[in-house]
Amino acid sequence: MARRRSTLLQIGGAIVIGVVATLLIWQRLGFPARGTAWAEDSGQFLNDRLTLGPIAVLWHPYEGYLHLVPRMIVDVAVAVAPIDLYATVVNALSCCVLGLVCGLVFVLSRSFLQAWPVRVLLALVPAITPMATIEIAGNTANLHWYLLFLAPWLFAFRPKSWWSAAAVAVAAGFVTGTEIQSALFLPLLLLHVRNKKIIPIAAVAVAGIAAQVVVTVTHPRTSQGGGITSIVDVVAGYFAQPVAGSWNGNVIAVGNAIQSVGWWVVLVPGLIVAALLVLALVRAPWLQRWMLVATAVGSVAVWAAALLLNRTDGTNWTSFTSEDWASVGAFRYAAAASMFLLAAICVAADAFLSPGPVMMRVLGGVLILAVLVPGILNANIPAKRAGGPVWSTQVQNVVEVCAADPARTVQISALPLRERWRTNLPCTLVNDGR
Repeated sequence: MARRRSTLLQIGGAIVIGVVATLLIWQRLGFPARGTAWAEDSGQFLNDRLTLGPIAVLWHPYEGYLHLVPRMIVDVAVAVAPIDLYATVVNALSCCVLGLVCGLVFVLSRSFLQAWPVRVLLALVPAITPMATIEIAGNTANLHWYLLFLAPWLFAFRPKSWWSAAAVAVAAGFVTGTEIQSALFLPLLLLHVRNKKIIPIAAVAVAGIAAQVVVTVTHPRTSQGGGITSIVDVVAGYFAQPVAGSWNGNVIAVGNAIQSVGWWVVLVPGLIVAALLVLALVRAPWLQRWMLVATAVGSVAVWAAALLLNRTDGTNWTSFTSEDWASVGAFRYAAAASMFLLAAICVAADAFLSPGPVMMRVLGGVLILAVLVPGILNANIPAKRAGGPVWSTQVQNVVEVCAADPARTVQISALPLRERWRTNLPCTLVNDGR
């Protein structure tokens, strides 16, 4: 009876957290951002769906990878709503997936974190990360970052029944079928290698990554940018964006502070956090150590790999002038790296809150506040889509054109305002939605 009650409490808590996270990120996006399409949501995923149909598109490679969950969301959006509501439905479903991720993290982290308030905070990290709404929240183009955040908790999970193993295996299939970088956390499967119930999870996870590798080899990603200047700039950028952005989502303000005061304004807080993570690593039990390492290393790896593999331009932070700092925006890689860093801080907080000296518990409380307070203070960081163009307004503007010539197509714009992100929308869809 006690075990059943505990299970129900976990499920109930996950549902509450999922709903709260969904509503929170939806509110943070605001309007017109949540009514505006972003990048691949329009010009790639929707165009592919209209060309290939609802089934073939699920396995269609794009830029070297499979994008299973984003394509499923686009499928649903096209099927259930009039085309003028497409962007709003896609954004809403993307927020729901974020909420699902938060709920799952709450359940899956039970074996690694002892204090339930810390588990709640950890689970809400994707929804409260200061930089989230700038670009990655509320769209399928960046949904893979949230699934990546879920990956270490899925792979480290120890199933106690075949039912739970099957459920986690299904989730692992969605994650690896969407995000190739989840391969970074595959070694966590070895934590419970003697448990036979881990086999379905491992099999699905490895198969998903194998499929991603095959697609990467057969449909390589196109080269972008001209490359970064040095490893020093990768490190400097990490402190300027993921580290500082974890507490101040306004990266331009951070850059101005670096320019006027010096790099110590981000290096000192960053190194203090690093020292506390190392101290927590010493105190933590062995399972918790794995998750602390996984999240901390994941933060650095996501940032470095994104810059190095994408050959990102405009990342020579150590030589930035005042004008450069004033014009630089937040990189979407920074938000993902920030989520992992905040997760590592949550794990460290739980390690400090375990029985021990009062000073350690104080440190744990300070770390909790270091995650929670910036999440509250940065709740209204504006999205890049804050100025539109609103999808539904554009569709309404072509209603008469499509009524006069149902055989033609019309172009609907998304942000960024580039030709490649425009959707070639058949007038039959516009007419059906009138």
